[in-house]
Amino acid sequence: MPTPVTAKNFSSRSRKRQSEFRKRQLIDATVDCIDRLGLSQTTLARIAERAGISQGNVVYHFRSMDALLEQTLSHLSHEYLTNWQSALEKAPAEPRARLQSLVTAAFAPQICNRRNISVWFAFWGESRSRPQYMRICGAQDEAFSNRLRELCEEMERRYQSRLVPATAALSIEGMIDGLWQNFLIGPAGFKREQAIAAVFELLDAIYPPGTTEI
Repeated sequence: MPTPVTAKNFSSRSRKRQSEFRKRQLIDATVDCIDRLGLSQTTLARIAERAGISQGNVVYHFRSMDALLEQTLSHLSHEYLTNWQSALEKAPAEPRARLQSLVTAAFAPQICNRRNISVWFAFWGESRSRPQYMRICGAQDEAFSNRLRELCEEMERRYQSRLVPATAALSIEGMIDGLWQNFLIGPAGFKREQAIAAVFELLDAIYPPGTTEI
């Protein structure tokens, strides 16, 4: 496994790995700026200052502010997608366990944290006027929604269900979205364990535990 690039060993790494390091560094700085300042106040100058490099270096790697913002959103989207897909790959085959794994993945610390959520909401707020944001956000949302609905369809085929799959999936996803918002604007001290437990209660309400296969 290659040695990770750091600020200390940066100069000794290959040009390709230096570029990858700088891009990730700038994306992290962009996320920090959007979280602290909002999209409208996030500028190349502030991102460069946050990353500790020149504006010219920012432009060299991303060419424009729009390109950097799109890559930042794409990075967050990919991180979210691979997180829940990986969770499902490791989950047991039983559909209830897979549903629970999908829910738990939605609240993973690296995904569900105040910083990331604030940036997601910032991009969503701009998505109506920026189709490229809607395209990126919509793609990851659609993938999650489709997989969730497929699992709800599988549950209905095998177990007693109090809701049709489409309604069940909408209810589960809506609760997840609401709890994400609660992390951002709700009272301090709300824990992800509470959020997961709340969604699990909803799952039990839709698919009563202890029922036998149909």
